[in-house]
Amino acid sequence: MKVVGLFAGIGGFEVGLAGAGHATILACECWAPAVAVLEARLPGVDNHPDVRTLPDLPADTELVCAGFPCQDLSQAGKTTGIEGARSGLVGEVFRLLDRALAAGRPVPRVLLENVPFMLQLEGGRAIERLVRAFEERGYRWAYRIVNTLGWLPQRRERVFLLAAREEDPGDVLLGDEAVPLARP
Repeated sequence: MKVVGLFAGIGGFEVGLAGAGHATILACECWAPAVAVLEARLPGVDNHPDVRTLPDLPADTELVCAGFPCQDLSQAGKTTGIEGARSGLVGEVFRLLDRALAAGRPVPRVLLENVPFMLQLEGGRAIERLVRAFEERGYRWAYRIVNTLGWLPQRRERVFLLAAREEDPGDVLLGDEAVPLARP
């Protein structure tokens, strides 16, 4: 697949997907230290510095990955919710999806990542907003909480929300084919 990484950070999604044979065609990250890491990890991949000024997704985008800012959704943050100044930037993902749809080239798949507290904060308003936005655009969706402790010596839970226009995202996200590494 041809991948666009919004809120790309240091390229976790993009590097992992490259290892599976997929190609990142555009990254979008504003934080200078992360951009430096992206340039080293993804040489030759253009980085757009601000999702708010990205006019369009490339026409051949097959997957958008977006680990959008968690500061307003995290227990450690301000808990202002999905409409907060930082976490509310997820709206830019939908703006770009709308532009692609209006141009007659809908993006087939979108993968969002964030903190699991978003499922509880304000009675789950964040996840409700996200799934409603996907459904309004013709996507099916599934989400799952993943704990990195199965693979790394660190407990870090994250919500992964996969939306797809054609296939059932539950078959991908909820399939248990991956086996965690045994810890010593």
